[in-house]
Amino acid sequence: MITPAIGTSELYKQLQALLEADIPCFIHGSPGIGKSYIVNDIAQKSDLELIDVRLSQLDAVDLRGIPTISNEQTKWMPPIFLPNDEDSKGILFLDELNSAPLSVQAAIYQLVLDRKIGEYTLPKGWRIICAGNKIDDKGIVFKLPSPLINRMVHIVLEAKYDDFKVWAIKNEIHPFVIGFLGFRPDLLSSEVPGSTETNPAFCTPRAWNMLSNIIQKNEEINQLHPIIYGTVGYGAGIEFISFVKVYKTLPNIDAILEGQSEAVPEEPSALYALCAAIIEKYKESHQAVNLFEYVKHLPVEFNVMLIKDLIVKDEDIAELEAFDAWMEQYGEYII
Repeated sequence: MITPAIGTSELYKQLQALLEADIPCFIHGSPGIGKSYIVNDIAQKSDLELIDVRLSQLDAVDLRGIPTISNEQTKWMPPIFLPNDEDSKGILFLDELNSAPLSVQAAIYQLVLDRKIGEYTLPKGWRIICAGNKIDDKGIVFKLPSPLINRMVHIVLEAKYDDFKVWAIKNEIHPFVIGFLGFRPDLLSSEVPGSTETNPAFCTPRAWNMLSNIIQKNEEINQLHPIIYGTVGYGAGIEFISFVKVYKTLPNIDAILEGQSEAVPEEPSALYALCAAIIEKYKESHQAVNLFEYVKHLPVEFNVMLIKDLIVKDEDIAELEAFDAWMEQYGEYII
């Protein structure tokens, strides 16, 4: 039986519950899915310190510390990266745990269960979160020993487009990327290529974010084909390039936002591109009023999708009379 995976928005809720209960956990997820980002974001939002330890880069002695002589007795000096202020609060993020040597995993046993390692004790205000890639992700991954497994709550994370889309709109990811993944959400994350593939790139939320950053600086897609293939893989790259060609044939977005155009493309790919372009260019509430009129000309699923995305970008549109009228007609489609 396979444990159901959760998305990033649900992970925030589950981690908050575990932090409050002071229960260590292990986040299992593919590379580039946002494990480190989410832990970092939770720490910032909760006003907690964050110590990020990449265990795959350590030896067991790095955790326990170096022995020294004090009063004719051996004393272990703990590593500087472990917190020692008893009044501090934070998250000790043990990343790449299942990529660490077995000796390092064994050294983590006591820290995870008893909040101690050798003579060191983790301050009461600190919480432990661990993370690592899944065994089938073709990375350097070792199966965790059962005693260590049983010391933590295990959460399986996967990339879900709806979660990514909300994050992408709030973080101004390029509309080429948002529109394309709306059309092909299955390409948000793809399998790691086999060893015979000359191009090792594959799709992940991190890879699409990288591509967005590149395109923000240069929208001349025809000049970027090798970079696109090298960021998200050849197959996804070919489809993305074709989608951008569709994007560039869209009606005048500024005219739509100003209520001066009712033009609607017919192809689904163009409709996804249209919604992404509108969200990217939207700036003011008077444009929202115009959009409530314009969406009447769209197929219902795109009508609802566009307004839901608009709320993500501008929550204040929910105060408009036009929104109330729209809800009366389409509220039943809101999930």
